[in-house]
This record gives sequence, C-alpha cells and structure tokens, in this order.
Amino acid sequence: MRQAITKGRENPSFPFGAVIVRATDLTVMASGVNTIRRNPTFHGEIDAINDYIRQHGNEGWEGMILYTTGEPCPMCMSAIVWVGLGGVVFGSSIETLSRVGIRQIDISSASVTRAAPFYHGSLLGGMLASETDWLFADRTRR
Repeated sequence: MRQAITKGRENPSFPFGAVIVRATDLTVMASGVNTIRRNPTFHGEIDAINDYIRQHGNEGWEGMILYTTGEPCPMCMSAIVWVGLGGVVFGSSIETLSRVGIRQIDISSASVTRAAPFYHGSLLGGMLASETDWLFADRTRR
C-alpha cells in the first residue's frame, strides 16, 4: 500500500495511486496514477491495468492483487471484475472521498462484486486509511 501512496503523490490534485503485485511474493508487476487530464477514464486502477497489459499481456490476473489509495469507483471495480484480479486492497472509502470533496458515484466496490457472482476475488478496505485519508484531505489545502 505504501507504494500505491507514493504513486498517488505524483498527482497531488487527485492522488489515486495503484500498484498490481504478484500475490505469491508481492513483486510489483505494474503501477498507475490518476491521469484524468489526458482521459477522464484514466483513473489510477485503469492506468495500472493498462501498465500490466503493456508489460505482461492479458493473462495471470487471478494471481495478482491491486493496491489502491482510494476505494475503486464503480467503473474501476467493474474493470477489476472483468479482468479477474485475484484481490483488491484499498485505503480511503468512497464515503471519505466524497466527504473531502472528490465527486463519487455512491456505489461501493462490495456492491459491484455482489452484482458479479462470477467474480471470486477478495476485497479489503481501510488499509492504511489514516495515511490515505490525509493524502486526499491534504489536496484541498494546496
């Protein structure tokens, strides 16, 4: 998660950073950061998925875990479900992101996974949330 936080700091306005790691040995396989100024769909998770495909092709997803500073929005969580990532770990919740002024669609990652009974990846929220919450709240102090 700390590497996702470091990645998120590359975009102080929208510090959504993500890394994809191999579950067996935690080797970082790909990373991404929110680049919505280039394309409004390039959230950190989508950027990390695209980076993984560039480096490793479109395979091996079930053995990977995505760490991200903020709870994946419905678009990102749907992409995670479609590629079949083995797990997701996030820091700040959608509720927290909304509270600090980042527009969110109020559908949780858990709701997306419940709507996809074929998806069997794990989901864990609140990892280092005190640090990620500060990262997102701090963006408004700049």
